[in-house]
Amino acid sequence: MITKDSKNVMIADDSLFFRTKLSDILVEAGHRVRFAKDGREVITELKIDPGGIDLLMLDLQMPEIDGFGVLRWINENGLRGRFPILAITGIYEPGHVLGELKELGAAGLMTKGYTPEQIIFRINTALFPEKAAKGVGLRERVPVSVPVDFTLGDTKRTGFLLNISETGTFLHTKVFILTGAVLELKFSLPGIDRVFDIKGTVRWSTNEVPSKTLFGGYGIMFLSATDEDRDVLKSFVESERKRIGFA
Repeated sequence: MITKDSKNVMIADDSLFFRTKLSDILVEAGHRVRFAKDGREVITELKIDPGGIDLLMLDLQMPEIDGFGVLRWINENGLRGRFPILAITGIYEPGHVLGELKELGAAGLMTKGYTPEQIIFRINTALFPEKAAKGVGLRERVPVSVPVDFTLGDTKRTGFLLNISETGTFLHTKVFILTGAVLELKFSLPGIDRVFDIKGTVRWSTNEVPSKTLFGGYGIMFLSATDEDRDVLKSFVESERKRIGFA
């Protein structure tokens, strides 16, 4: 969840509270942030330095020039495709506006009710499409925020799963774990009446001391998932991707 490849993200939203919330999440995840409080400021910034933005997070409801107006201006001024754009909404249902947003060149839509894990997942998917492309098929992931009990050696610990696929998960915990360690994980997923009991091995870590950040932790590859486990996980992932607008 933490990236070592820091990017420049512009947050365009007329709410100071939401700009601050997004900024805190993005900085925690390793990115640099700049702001615009309305569509007119976005356009001014793009006229000055369109190459200085790696991702635009664009609120659809802003005074004077709204997000749709900014998207149309980007299309009309030859900037379409120069950087990914994630639209943000607090009122629109995704199904009502996704088609129009795609026609205007937006990479996706997220609501203001997203959790920090969902926000970072969407942002990094837009910023690093080459990494996301590797998730086709068995490696498709979705963000979650669920507690997990895990056993390391003879010691039982607790943590949180921040994303999951049918082949692995991302574990956030304050415990230092060596790469290659084998854990026994026990967890449940929302909407599923089942407790998963799966062994996994630590393949990688986002930083040396995960306890210092909300998103630090360990990439886990499942070792003992049964066929039934994988079927349930695959169904969960597919359902979640549709729900949050990835499918």
